[in-house]
Amino acid sequence: MSLYYPHKKNYLLEFSPKISFCGKCSSAIIRDNLGNTKSTIKPLNYHTKWENVSFAFLNKTNINKVYNFSNYKGFMKIRLEFVKIIKNKCKTLQLNLKTYFLALDYFLQICSILTSFVTESLLEIADICIILAAKTNEAKDKAKKIKFILLGNTTTNKYIKDEQYILGKLNYDLFRITTYDILMDILKCGFIFNDEQFNFNILNSVYNQIENMLYLFSETKHYINMSPKEIAIGIMGLAREILGLSAFNENIKIVFMDIKEYDDIHKYNYLKCLNKIRKCFKIVESNNNMNNNNSDSTRDSNSDNSEH
Repeated sequence: MSLYYPHKKNYLLEFSPKISFCGKCSSAIIRDNLGNTKSTIKPLNYHTKWENVSFAFLNKTNINKVYNFSNYKGFMKIRLEFVKIIKNKCKTLQLNLKTYFLALDYFLQICSILTSFVTESLLEIADICIILAAKTNEAKDKAKKIKFILLGNTTTNKYIKDEQYILGKLNYDLFRITTYDILMDILKCGFIFNDEQFNFNILNSVYNQIENMLYLFSETKHYINMSPKEIAIGIMGLAREILGLSAFNENIKIVFMDIKEYDDIHKYNYLKCLNKIRKCFKIVESNNNMNNNNSDSTRDSNSDNSEH
């Protein structure tokens, strides 16, 4: 099926003199000074109405944070173990990736202000972070069930006290923009333009793999040293390179970066992050799909996933 979608003028929602978004499919449309337009394209199952996209990448404040750890070395010793614990619990509980990344964000923020790390306490904190994320993102009944599964016979008073402690450390701010939110919005808006040459089969393959790339990348030590936007933009840049395109061309800068922020410092940070993400993955050609020119992104066995 074609990836193209007609953008009727009465559906266009203007963000700036150069950028509009289609209210019917959320594609980005760029206009030049002569009135010529180009738009993003994507697989049809990523066409969604404007109200289903948060456009998180347009946020100017909450997506450029980097965790500032009081005891970075101490946290790095236990980081991977607890990321995997949270990941495995979310998987066992059948929570969606949005909930996993939110729970991970809560956990990382709390750990960033701790000066020492006690395994038993961290396990309790991780459980409460998962419960709070489930309360925020999952159905009410499912969140209650998850609370019961994780807490078991924990007394109500103890849980209330522990939850209040965690909420205080999170500044009672449960609605956050995570890397996953930004990346999903980029996928829904599209990051390939209709004036670019690429293989549709590979694009579909990339779309099928890109969430898993972020999921795997969350285990690496680089994840806590980059902002949510830098990670999302870096993975998008790698996806474009897989398609044989420039990671960050002018169209990408206009829609996702804002030209004003793509100065020498930001340019260096984006490229540095892209390079780190490149090193964590290798692209292998699937023998079953060679004739279709499909490629799959897999975890590099030499990826820096340790503390060495």
